[in-house]
Amino acid sequence: MNLILVRHGETQRNAEGRVLGQGGPGLNQRGRDQAAAVARALSGNAVAAIYSSPLPRAMETAERVSQELELPIRTEESLAEIDAGKLEGLTSEEMRTRYPDFMSIWDRDPGSVQMPGGESLGQLQERVWRVAQALLGRHSEQGVVVVSHNFPIETLVCRVLELPLVGIRRLRVDLGSISTVDMREDRCRLVQLNDTCHLEGIGESGR
Repeated sequence: MNLILVRHGETQRNAEGRVLGQGGPGLNQRGRDQAAAVARALSGNAVAAIYSSPLPRAMETAERVSQELELPIRTEESLAEIDAGKLEGLTSEEMRTRYPDFMSIWDRDPGSVQMPGGESLGQLQERVWRVAQALLGRHSEQGVVVVSHNFPIETLVCRVLELPLVGIRRLRVDLGSISTVDMREDRCRLVQLNDTCHLEGIGESGR
């Protein structure tokens, strides 16, 4: 299976540097431009299906891809971003002020701690990996687009590369980026990470 991982386009919270878990708005204008660019970039790919997180920012991005590829969108709840709990909507400074103990551990080993009132990266990775395995069972010899979020994509890549979750510190998955994994029953290979060539001319975005 050629698994094409798309991170959604920018929202206003991304632009403001605020935590964006399972809440938040849909795309801003830059995000809509990014989604259109992603769709154009994928137009030449052999794709059998499009799957998306149900969150508005991912669905908006997937809709542009769906229009370009003329394929329906299938939603998968487990592709949603990590449940950020009480961190939802906070800036980095606010997180460090309100949750200093959590942030101290997060800085050292993000895989070992659960977000206050939310999920851990380990819990997230397990639910995303289950989706990937299910898609492999359905589309073993096909191309599949998955529209998701930062932490789902990063934790999936860590699993593919057999990295501990602290390995997310070594990865970067930008808004509107495309990453690709070759998934087989006996092995997985990372083919492409964080391709943003299609976003040239749109301007810098948030994280």
